[in-house]
Amino acid sequence: CAFVRRKRDEGDDMQIRPHHILCIGNYVGHGYSEEFTANMDVISKRVKAGEPFILTEGADDLCSACPFCSDGQCTTKEKTDRYDKAVIGIYGLEYGREYTYEEFDKPGAFYNVCSDCEWFELCKKVDRDK
Repeated sequence: CAFVRRKRDEGDDMQIRPHHILCIGNYVGHGYSEEFTANMDVISKRVKAGEPFILTEGADDLCSACPFCSDGQCTTKEKTDRYDKAVIGIYGLEYGREYTYEEFDKPGAFYNVCSDCEWFELCKKVDRDK
């Protein structure tokens, strides 16, 4: 992916797009590729440890290692944009604002957003096993 990290006035903050909050919540070490999984390992640990992140529109720090990211855009943009819009609606989020993982206290929200995601069945299993 020709992802270019967007710089913020506040510095080099971690940037996460809305639906990736749900992905992080059910992440158990599986990914699209070794590179993606290694990146997800690092970012999910940082987010779950309470490190603040900036909610960003479009490609984020997870997308930087995604095989479906091309020239800074998701090749499944329509689907990921729909997921992002749904997450914004569920949580009342604003792009460009700083958040922490602890602010996302709606267990099972992914059931209303991600039913056509290829990882949905795994996430259901992870959610049931929590």
